[in-house]
Amino acid sequence: MYKLFLCLRYLRSKVFAYFAVLGVALCVWMMLVSVSVMTGFLNKIEKAAKGLFGDIVIEGRGERGLAWYDEFIAKMKAEVPEVEAAGPFILGLGILRVEGDSDFRQHVQIAGIRLPDRAVETDFETGLFVQVGQAKPTFDPPLDQATAAIKRHQQEMRKIVEREFAKELAELAPQSRADVLENLNNLQFALSAYELSPEKYDLLARIDNAAWHQSSALARLEIARHKQSDLAQLQEKLRQAKANPQTTETEIEGIQESIDDLINLTHMEPADKRVILGLGIQGLSFRTEKGETIRYIVPGHRIILNVAPLGKKMSLSGISMNIAKFTVIDDSKTDVSSIDDKLVYIPFDTLQQLNNMHAEYDAENPNVMLTPACCSQIHVKIKDLPNGQKPDEADLQRIASKIKGVWQEFANEYARKFPNDPQLQPALHDVSIDTWRQRQIAVIGPIEQQRMLVIIITGIMSIVAVALIFVILYTIVMQKTREIGVLKAVGASSWGVASLFFAYGAAIGFVGSVIGTIAGYFTTKHINAIQNWAEAMFGLHVWDRKSFMFEFIPNEVDWTMACFILAGSILAGLVGALIPAIRAARMQPVEALRYE
Repeated sequence: MYKLFLCLRYLRSKVFAYFAVLGVALCVWMMLVSVSVMTGFLNKIEKAAKGLFGDIVIEGRGERGLAWYDEFIAKMKAEVPEVEAAGPFILGLGILRVEGDSDFRQHVQIAGIRLPDRAVETDFETGLFVQVGQAKPTFDPPLDQATAAIKRHQQEMRKIVEREFAKELAELAPQSRADVLENLNNLQFALSAYELSPEKYDLLARIDNAAWHQSSALARLEIARHKQSDLAQLQEKLRQAKANPQTTETEIEGIQESIDDLINLTHMEPADKRVILGLGIQGLSFRTEKGETIRYIVPGHRIILNVAPLGKKMSLSGISMNIAKFTVIDDSKTDVSSIDDKLVYIPFDTLQQLNNMHAEYDAENPNVMLTPACCSQIHVKIKDLPNGQKPDEADLQRIASKIKGVWQEFANEYARKFPNDPQLQPALHDVSIDTWRQRQIAVIGPIEQQRMLVIIITGIMSIVAVALIFVILYTIVMQKTREIGVLKAVGASSWGVASLFFAYGAAIGFVGSVIGTIAGYFTTKHINAIQNWAEAMFGLHVWDRKSFMFEFIPNEVDWTMACFILAGSILAGLVGALIPAIRAARMQPVEALRYE
């Protein structure tokens, strides 16, 4: 009991002990914030990679890609029970143009996906704009849903205008201010009388332009909604006409022309000609200084894709681009700009045709296949473990090895079926099967190294806390020599005296780590607000939201590391108390009582 009493007494009465607590708290605070942010980076990359690739990626390294992918997926699901879902994926190259804008060109990667299967294989639906969180997203969502998403986005734009132009809006009459916020595409005219900085004027012009584009898209969506039944009737009429052998080609062409006229009026292409844009493609949206995204091109707009058909018949002397019009129906984000600013998603079968990866048959005998249909990759999702945990990297590598064995057996089987097709062999054997982490190692590796470096640096800095605790406790031992002598004279054991100072060191480590953990938690959770304040007060641009990999600084606390840091801080207190505790334990009562 006396040990607890004296420990608390020393902790309260010695002012310089507070400096040791403060030193421990600062070390814990720095380590927790830095490690949590770096872990947040890794978690965001993991989420983005799984949203794009799934857990395991099977890829054909040759230009032909993977043949008989559906057959292999069925075999893999039957023989590898850990597989929850899998689907083919095509990745091609192309140029994106916006209809009506002859000057806009942007090179993109075009992904061919199957919806709604994609939402089962990956976390694709979590980043959608119109169909966010829907279990079964499609390339043909209800038009009312697209309209509602655009109107929600316009409401967010109004908040940005109210924040950035609060002074100018305050000088307008109430009715004029309400009209300006209601009709965002009149911003430049309404605020033209005010002197604005170049940055504010540029933001004003961009928001005005975005609002005009969005209003145009909303008008198209409204027309398309009213014409849906007419278009459906014409499409049914065309189907019946083609099924009737008495219908002439002229009649069929007339119905098709009527359908084309309606599509041109509404800009709403059929479901196989719809596109989901990656959010962040240059020229189709922009970010404000605060990190908000404002869209120019939204559902209802039409774009043109020039696809480089690299799947088959590729000639080094030149490539004839396949061109098709698409209607934007949604957009997608993974929160990693290096992915979002390059990818657009279209239906799998459509890209397969445009990329010349479809099956080809003999012209004289349509039942004879000349080349099979191919895909670029197969993305695999793995089931959770029996205990409910997500499979880790070791689990995924073990399952990937099983899939490799299944693929080799499958490839040998199909190679025996088609022994005379030399072009088929690379499509069956030149294959890589990797986990998502192995595919992203070039990005993940440096970040993990940086995190380890931060831990090492802050760990070295923590030696200061150990030294501080040592100096303080050693000083206390020297000052309390007579008191230690009295304790030993009345029966306190050497271990009892030593444990008093061990407890004192542990208490300093514990109190400091608790304070540091609380400070680290609040700093991490509000790190974006702190960055905004530092930027506003001092012009300190630590995080450029317009161009950085992520829109916001990761702000989730790494509680696993927090527990290790807490334990390490207490250990640091014990290490700092080691020598003073041994010295106090070795004191002889007579010598200690004679000490002046």
